[in-house]
Amino acid sequence: MKRFATLLALAVLPLTAQEAAIGARVHGLVPMGDLNELTNRQIGLGAACFVSVPVGGGLVLRPLVGFQFIPKGDTVALAGTKTSVASIDFMVDGLWYPNEDLEHGAYIIGSFGGQQWHVSSIGDSPSTLNATRLGLSGGLGYQFSPRLGFEVRGFWSPIDKTLTATGLTLGATMKF
Repeated sequence: MKRFATLLALAVLPLTAQEAAIGARVHGLVPMGDLNELTNRQIGLGAACFVSVPVGGGLVLRPLVGFQFIPKGDTVALAGTKTSVASIDFMVDGLWYPNEDLEHGAYIIGSFGGQQWHVSSIGDSPSTLNATRLGLSGGLGYQFSPRLGFEVRGFWSPIDKTLTATGLTLGATMKF
């Protein structure tokens, strides 16, 4: 993960001389599939810090560092066991504004990068799983003002052979 973060920083460094802006994203996380069964429908939270770099033609690159957390919930298949899930994310968002107005309007998001997952269970069947995997997400956003935006995304990451992280996030972005 350290190598990926270093390469990401080096790749973005030449772009920072352009009209880059630092920002943050906060989001709620609705787990689906395997995560839903592990945490018994617990809603999670996440946050990220990013650098928004316009590259022209309505395109924006947004490298970010973030985290997600789903609190302990009763594991559906294992009575007496509670499981929490967390990740640290090193991702790059690609945003496309069809109207080429980066300060107002709708945009499409695609994202990829590395995620360090931590799955921890306590109770009758305690266990811990740590894995670094590829993460993908995509969705739609709307820029209300030059500083404030709203995003809806779906995400996917294969944590383990028998466990895939999927879900939806709803969040807000703020550029400083």
